[in-house]
Amino acid sequence: MSEVDEETLWYQTNLDVFLNRWFSNYEEARTARERHGEFLLPYKKHFYVCKAEVISALGLLPDDPDWEKIGWDCAQPLDDQAFERLHEKRLKVVQAEIDRESADSSSSLGRA
Repeated sequence: MSEVDEETLWYQTNLDVFLNRWFSNYEEARTARERHGEFLLPYKKHFYVCKAEVISALGLLPDDPDWEKIGWDCAQPLDDQAFERLHEKRLKVVQAEIDRESADSSSSLGRA
């Protein structure tokens, strides 16, 4: 089982098909999130604001009530318990993908 990278937990490469707004400054990202009513997620030392479709692509439900509780902001959530629930859900999605890739890799090695 591979270790999940917390700095990249809220992003995955297939999200490149979406038009997300990226920021190096949290305050600018928060202002953009408030202005457009979307989701604010961290990635390493940056932040991005995205639409509900991205949340779905991350394997989460955009209408989960915990999003409202955290202020739709995973960088500085308003409610720690709600954030922890979302975090755990995201960890499960990422770990399942890691496990699936590992199983695929193992089975392809057996066919060689």
